[in-house]
Amino acid sequence: MKIKMMALVAAGLFPIMVNASNFAAYGSAGTNGFGLGAGTAINENFGARLGFNTFKINADQQDADGNYAVDLKLMTVSGLADYYPWAGKFRATAGAVYNGNKATITAQPTGGGSYVFNGVTYTSADVGSFAGEMTFNSVAPYLGIGWGNPAAQDKQWGMTMDVGVLFQGSPKVSNSVTCGVGVPAPTCAQMQSDVAAGAVKLETDLKDFKYMPVVNVGISYRF
Repeated sequence: MKIKMMALVAAGLFPIMVNASNFAAYGSAGTNGFGLGAGTAINENFGARLGFNTFKINADQQDADGNYAVDLKLMTVSGLADYYPWAGKFRATAGAVYNGNKATITAQPTGGGSYVFNGVTYTSADVGSFAGEMTFNSVAPYLGIGWGNPAAQDKQWGMTMDVGVLFQGSPKVSNSVTCGVGVPAPTCAQMQSDVAAGAVKLETDLKDFKYMPVVNVGISYRF
């Protein structure tokens, strides 16, 4: 499914780029990771770009409801349309992004070796295994502004900058736990209920991530 979505995003703009007289490649770095891309100038006011960005970061979520390590993998494939209102360097950008951003969630024990799920403490013997994942909408719109036209005819090397927002939707958290050997059924059922409630609470804590700020700078080369 992921490969299909990536192919659909690329297929929409690739024929335009191949048939255009101006073609450029660029590398970038920013809040959505390191990226590579290609762009073309359709005319002096419009351009199109394809881009790929990826990166990995780690974060901790610690509060009274539990301690979690979040390993976030950023991965996006973008198809962008650029509008240069004054036929210069400034541009407004809109597009669709295949959003592969996701995170693996690991429950962390407290200093005493116990776990806290939804504010309830469980011993390490109560917990057999824990698995968690955070995902976002697989397709997300992007809006932004920027500076620099990678495929401009006046020079081969150039600088690019993008500032915008990826509307990736509120995170969806899915946590599950298995109980340790010999854990009483009522305790096991309560722990599983607390883990599910903790996932809902974590979604609320991370709701601001539905708007991902994008700030990128890069270097382009026109062929």
